[in-house]
This record gives sequence, structure tokens and C-alpha cells, in this order.
Amino acid sequence: MLTKLHFKIELLWLYFKKHWIISSFFFLGLISTIIFRQQLISLYNLPIFHPQIIGIEGRYTIDDLPDEISQKISLGLAIFSDNQKPELSKLVKSLEIQNDNKDYVFTLNDNVYWSSGKKFTAYDINYQITGLTITPLSNYSVKISSETKFSPLLASLSQPLIKSNFDGLGDYTVTKITYQEGYIKTINLKPKDNHKNSIEYHFYFDQQDVINAYKIGNVDIIQINSLPPELSNWGKTKIIKEIKTDEKYVALFINTQKISSKQIRQALAYATPKGEKNQRCLGPISPNSWAYFPNVKEYSLNRSRAKELLGEEKIEKINLSINDRNLLPLAEEIKTAWQNTLGFPVSVTIENQINFDNYDTLLTYGAITNDPDQYLFWHSTQTNTNITKLNNPRIDKILEEGRQLTDQIERKALYQDFQTYLLEESPAIFLYYPTVYTITRSK
Repeated sequence: MLTKLHFKIELLWLYFKKHWIISSFFFLGLISTIIFRQQLISLYNLPIFHPQIIGIEGRYTIDDLPDEISQKISLGLAIFSDNQKPELSKLVKSLEIQNDNKDYVFTLNDNVYWSSGKKFTAYDINYQITGLTITPLSNYSVKISSETKFSPLLASLSQPLIKSNFDGLGDYTVTKITYQEGYIKTINLKPKDNHKNSIEYHFYFDQQDVINAYKIGNVDIIQINSLPPELSNWGKTKIIKEIKTDEKYVALFINTQKISSKQIRQALAYATPKGEKNQRCLGPISPNSWAYFPNVKEYSLNRSRAKELLGEEKIEKINLSINDRNLLPLAEEIKTAWQNTLGFPVSVTIENQINFDNYDTLLTYGAITNDPDQYLFWHSTQTNTNITKLNNPRIDKILEEGRQLTDQIERKALYQDFQTYLLEESPAIFLYYPTVYTITRSK
């Protein structure tokens, strides 16, 4: 027995001497496997992250990317809390407000880098905001000044800083972009955290194109405002329904120069069907905002009150304009309700370009801002953005004071008054927040 064992050991030794190179690699591999066994197991078990391919409706350039994308690519000096209060982002170490709230001096963190690897400094801050002056004081200190007090200043600095080559400061790096007719066609994002998915965004002209792209498998995630019946039972599909109250709302804007009587505008409001209560929009400030005030006139459907307010007023006809075909069914419903309740003829027209100086009523989307400042949309001097042509000295005064006050409690009280007076004037009939359906393909 011992003789046989001795013979085998000698035979193995002779083989090792003859093939010592191959044998050395074998034993090294065996030892490495034993030593690094746990690391190899961990590597083998790493999850495989497939890119998310998302379809987006609309035409965009670098200057107007959807927030969903721009906030992944980069950061601004400020971010917003859940109730839309502006706070300092991780780009900023501290903030000192000087000169009676006209100068904001930011001290920047000195360990922030662009995706390209270059260090972020005060000289990179290139906001183009009317009325603000940006003055770098050093590499990591910058002063941003306003000629007058401007309480939404910090909120306006939430816009992500993105260089012309899409270099950013966020959690994702832009790796590829394609264009079509001057607009972004696709944009690919790579996460800086290797445990996250990369993302591809594909842009389409309208909602139907987005839906078709999902059906044929070009994209795996889409967000749409109406759910086609066939998608309800589409194979390997997950659907999440959500009412979005912080981006936009649907309203019927009234040209107050053509329909100057407040009573007629209120009559139209009472005669307009509003939809489900949980989706109702009561005004231009989001219910998520710290300045939101729910105790305003709701103008719930009330045909008798509408007739009473109209009284003996004679209206020959009213035109209802829309610039989005998806709103056509709602426009037809409002047309029928006005005609049946108030007795005058109503026409509905679809217009790609609305003449804001000559329309009667306009059914469209209104933008929700993070800060409750509504100066651009309702102040009488803002002829390009105040599409209702509202001219109310009391509301003008509130809007002027609201963007100068720095105390949040005082601002909140002021904007509650604004919402009350605006709804009383009825330059717009606020209807609902859009429903968003997120459609995701299951793997």
C-alpha cells in the first residue's frame, strides 16, 4: 500500500518537473479561487441592469428639456421641498442675504465636479434671468443681486445648470444625443451609480406616436393623459394611474376685454361641468404649495345660479378655442352645457396658433410654478403672458407686494387674498388636474 502511494507521489513529482509552467498556473489558480472565492461569488450575483427606454411626447432643445430629464443631468443652486419651499442644493455650502434682501451671497462647496471631470466654480454659473446680476467673488463664492427685493429669487435659481455640450452636475451623464429637424430625437443617460439603470429617452411629436412606439416595442415606459382601451389588457404591461397636481392644470381662459362683465364670466363658470371632485382644480397655485388656499369659490355646476347671473344680458354668440385635439371632447361638452343652460350659440374651433388678442374663450393648459408668484400671468402690465387681459388694481397690488415680501407667513396671507380675489373676478374657469397613466412593459 505504502509502495503504491510512494510510486504515485514520485510520478506526480516527475510530471511537475517536466510540465512545471502548466502546473504552476494550475496551483496559482487553485489558490486564487480559494482566497477570492467570496468575491467571485459576489461578482457572479451582481444584478444585470438593462437600460430603461422611455417615450416622451413633445419637441425639445437643450434650453427647455422636461424637468424629469434636466434634473437628472444637473442641479441648480436651489431645490424644492415637498411643499415647494426652496432650499439650498448640494452645490451650495452656505447662503448670506445682504443689502435689505437684494444681494444673495452663495458660498459653494469645493468638491463638486462636472460630468466631464472639471471642478465646478462660481465662474460656471451662467443663469440668464432678467433683472438678476451674477458676480463671482472668488472660485467658490458668488453674489447674485436684484435691483429691487425679489422674494422668488432663490426659487428661480432651481433651474439646473447645463453646459452647451450637455455637461452637467447631476447623477447622470449624457452619453449620446441625436437630433431631427433641430429638435432632440433621442438622449442617452448613464448613471454615476453603477447600481442604477441607464436611461434612453425617445421623443415623439404627439401622444399617438408615443403609444404606437410602445405597441411596437421601441420604448418600454410611456406617460400619457388618456388610456386607450387596448392598452388596458396589453400583454406584460403594468399601468399606474396618478393625478398630477404640480405641473399643469386645465382651465377655460376668458378674454376679459371681450367679455368684460364679471357677472357673465361667473355665469359661464356656474354653467360649466367640472368633473370629479378628487381631480378638481380651484386655482393656479398647486395644492402641494405652502401658499395654497382651498377656501375659494368653487363654482360647482349650478344651472339656476348661472341663469340668474346672466339675467337680461344678451349674448349673440361665444367662440370656444382649443389648441389641443385631446381637449375636443371636453370642449364639446362645455359647448352643449352653455347652450342648454344660457341659451346662446357656441362654436368650437381648433387653432394651432391662438391669437391672444382676439379670442373669446380658450380651453387649454395652464402652467403651475414652484413659487406662488403669479405676476407674469395675471398682472395688467404683462401683456404677453396675461392672456386673459385681466386688469384689476387690487390684484395688481397684491402681486407687486407678493414678490417683495420675504417673510413667508406674510406672503402666504397675501397669496390667500390673491386666490380669493382672482376667483371672484373669474378671468378663468379652473377645471381639473390632468390624470397621468404610466405604462411600463414587464420583463
